[in-house]
Amino acid sequence: MTRYPLSIQFKAGREVMERFGMMTEAPTRLVLEAVDVVADRVVSAHAPYSTGCARLSIADLDDAVREVSIDQLGRYIEAAATLFPNLQKVNMHSSPRRWVSGGRTLVGDYNRLIDGVRHLAGIAGRYGLELVLENNRTYWEGVPGRVPADRVNREAQNEYFGTAPEEWMQIQADVDRSNVFLCLDPSHACTYAHTFVEVEKRRERMMAFLNAGEALRHVHWNGNDLESVKGRQDMHMCIGADTLPRAFHRAVKGLDATLLLEHFYSVEELEAELGFIERL
Repeated sequence: MTRYPLSIQFKAGREVMERFGMMTEAPTRLVLEAVDVVADRVVSAHAPYSTGCARLSIADLDDAVREVSIDQLGRYIEAAATLFPNLQKVNMHSSPRRWVSGGRTLVGDYNRLIDGVRHLAGIAGRYGLELVLENNRTYWEGVPGRVPADRVNREAQNEYFGTAPEEWMQIQADVDRSNVFLCLDPSHACTYAHTFVEVEKRRERMMAFLNAGEALRHVHWNGNDLESVKGRQDMHMCIGADTLPRAFHRAVKGLDATLLLEHFYSVEELEAELGFIERL
């Protein structure tokens, strides 16, 4: 059905993974008693993007914040490499361009981001792992659904590097390391596509993420609502229950990439989802 066995979100549990022949992705917190149960089925691991209530910021202008963030991610990569015998890749978010939360302000610099990813790629490389960079979501905090996208003050919203497809792809190109690739999250991409008013333009922007081509080596295969304002949020819908273009999902199915269904709601919904994917 796909080039590699599909993965399912960690919380689905070993019974579901074995029943459907699926692999999994380790969560951002590596609690030994939880991850050990499915350690042999882990092919990817999701590095943390925060510790407690504090965001990690490897691009930060504050040296102390940046160093702590890089150290946390490096330690995660090393721990994952030790825990999971079949691990192939570690997925990571990029870094905040600007982030204000709890009285703390983070400000990122693009060149510092590139250097930070290169450093982490070196750690991953020592264990023979790929590092895949995930496109980030666009935020709509406090924006009423009735407000058109072109009336939203984007500067008032928190923002990460790598939300638009062009910058996401450019980060990977500028890092220029042989073990650094890209991870596509369609639900995140949909939140970005909603910054455009016309639905057809949103579809065009969704398809633009597929221009990453061979650099696209991992997918957090989630659905979302491209047509209504619900899709401004990171919905993580089942594939086939969403309104993303069918052609988009068909293209994802054919990628030379590991594909993770980054959600699990019930066995019945999973069966329906797998049926939809089979028919693509």
